[in-house]
Amino acid sequence: MANKKGKREEDMSELSRRQLLKLMGAGAAGAVLVGCGATPEPAAPTAAPTEAAAAAGTNYEGVTLRMLSQGGASYEKPVTLYAKEFEEMTGAKVEFDWAPWESMMPKLQADLASGTPQLDIFMNDIEFQYTVWPNLLPLDDLIEKSGYNMDGFFEPVYTFGGNVANQGKRFGIPITAGVAVVFYRTDLIDEFPTTWDEYEQLLIDLKDETGKPPLGFAGVTAQLVKLFLSRYWSKGDPLLTKDWEPLINSENGVEALSMLKDYALNYAPDGILAWDNPDGCNAFKAGDIAVLESWPGFCLEGFEEDDSMVKGKWAMAKYPEGGTGNFVQHNATILNTSENQDAAFEFIAYITNEEQQKRSALEYLNDPSRKSLYTDPDIVEQFPWYPDYADVLDAGKPFAPGVPQWLEMFISVGEAASLAISEQKTPQEALDEAAAKWVDLFEQNPMEFEYVE
Repeated sequence: MANKKGKREEDMSELSRRQLLKLMGAGAAGAVLVGCGATPEPAAPTAAPTEAAAAAGTNYEGVTLRMLSQGGASYEKPVTLYAKEFEEMTGAKVEFDWAPWESMMPKLQADLASGTPQLDIFMNDIEFQYTVWPNLLPLDDLIEKSGYNMDGFFEPVYTFGGNVANQGKRFGIPITAGVAVVFYRTDLIDEFPTTWDEYEQLLIDLKDETGKPPLGFAGVTAQLVKLFLSRYWSKGDPLLTKDWEPLINSENGVEALSMLKDYALNYAPDGILAWDNPDGCNAFKAGDIAVLESWPGFCLEGFEEDDSMVKGKWAMAKYPEGGTGNFVQHNATILNTSENQDAAFEFIAYITNEEQQKRSALEYLNDPSRKSLYTDPDIVEQFPWYPDYADVLDAGKPFAPGVPQWLEMFISVGEAASLAISEQKTPQEALDEAAAKWVDLFEQNPMEFEYVE
């Protein structure tokens, strides 16, 4: 429970309001707005790149690879640097389109529909593969032929990344992995609770002690999904039955959303539905809240800065009772229309190998997709919280694995959570509406395989 080690000294600062969910239609898929955190300036490389990471002696002089990926992601700066190194080693030039997350599906689908696709590489959430996998190049043969090291990744990379959309094939190699965690103030909290009842009692005690709302999170619609899932999955249910019947509006689903609603209304600041990821991180950094549910990639850079009120006074924990937000992995994939598939594979092999992922972690705070690096002595020395984060990542689950309609499903869950927290609908009404949308999606495009999480 909370320790009475003194109240916070600073009043709640006024936080910028973020634009709510932005939807952009593109064929069968919409898109959601996910805020991008700031990335640090690059440090001097710790070691020269190893040329063995690219094919020795390969000459791709005159080849230009075109890659679409997410602007503002923590891997943008290292990948841009690695592209220059790759060009020096192989002669192949890489041109980037660093786009906002919400515009990537429209951009990708427009390129594919153009009749003369220009993209060679697409890199972002594995869920995109569920929709566009017929346009992607299977990588299994290239991985085996090249001897690319597939050891040391987190288990979901193998479990879900090697059988995309029930095809029994791998279409991408992940450059980063992430999952939501619970950050807490160690000067106010001795040990984070392991049950939801104890978590709520902690928030009650903190609110009584400080006189201020103790809990923060990104409340924009797209970010509410992980908060609902962390509570829903702690109940033990999958999102769907094996034969594609929604379970989210079950008794457990309603209980999970009701819990999230109560936490938001009773223990979070007013206006929480307008907070995006940076808002929550900044509030925790400023000492304005004592508990934060968020993605580490948006927060960790600031927590240990000199002006941080929580420097040396924070830790991260798993959600109570086995709950978890959605495990994300950003994969580099190759379009099967690419005329430079060998060069494209060598480039994604170079930027995702163990050496470059270690560099990206140390110099750019990009969380690796390889679990083996979370106990690397050099990384742990610089980031002592990495072993704890690996434990949280290990508990992560992907959202609707293999389901082409994942994006519409994702959006409807976020909308349901927003409607319930804003008290426009009851949790049951909101989830019934989302479940009905899921049923319509599967009726329009029936799945030919059993759903498995």
